[in-house]
Amino acid sequence: MGDGESMRNTIVLVRTDNFQKASVALADLVRYGGMKIRGDPRIIPPALSDWAFEKISGEKPRKRFRAHVVAQIDLPPRKAIGRLMDIHPPAHILVIPPESEAWEELMRLWGSFEKLRGFHPPKKTKAEELRKKREDREEPEEF
Repeated sequence: MGDGESMRNTIVLVRTDNFQKASVALADLVRYGGMKIRGDPRIIPPALSDWAFEKISGEKPRKRFRAHVVAQIDLPPRKAIGRLMDIHPPAHILVIPPESEAWEELMRLWGSFEKLRGFHPPKKTKAEELRKKREDREEPEEF
């Protein structure tokens, strides 16, 4: 493994109707999927998103989306796919593995993509939030 290896982050491609929904889906990946997003999520052109979708899934996209966002995450592809299946985020999310043609192209163009403004990753995961709530509450909960 060379020095550059650690920089080869898995990419997630979020395809949805608007950038607000894309932000919510990314926040869910952090909160429920336990993923860390590295750097800023970026907005990509729909045509590039459709191309990447086809490269990864092997089929033409059937649905047209208006908002297409990519983010680099800290998990290997297989683990990321498993977490996605667990959390059912409110958007179509595709995992793009390092070394794939789609990944190479997205990384090549990364610096030219506009940053997704208004995205602030949650500070805590859901498990941490629940633990904190429990510590804050001395009394048992009333039902």
